[in-house]
Amino acid sequence: MDPAFPCNQCGLCCQHIEGIEALHHLDNGHGRCIHLQDGRCVIYMNRPEVCRVDEMYMKYFAMEISWESFILENLKVCKQLQESHGVPEEKQVKLDAAT
Repeated sequence: MDPAFPCNQCGLCCQHIEGIEALHHLDNGHGRCIHLQDGRCVIYMNRPEVCRVDEMYMKYFAMEISWESFILENLKVCKQLQESHGVPEEKQVKLDAAT
């Protein structure tokens, strides 16, 4: 399980938690996590399991999909969020980072 998930810490995933049942209790009512402050997770070391890409993979997906494919699927969602929010392309995640 290498390399690590190539997060660029844009925080958009934490701003769009609506519809994620496991995070429903953390939604501030506008789809934003209550623990996101100044663009950073204030409970990062104790964040929920669903927010831990590597742990989610090992616990729920390792028998179904390769780590590289799992990273790619997550990066696709990241890229869609970044594109829809006008993040300049040079600052967006790179889909080839999954290989």
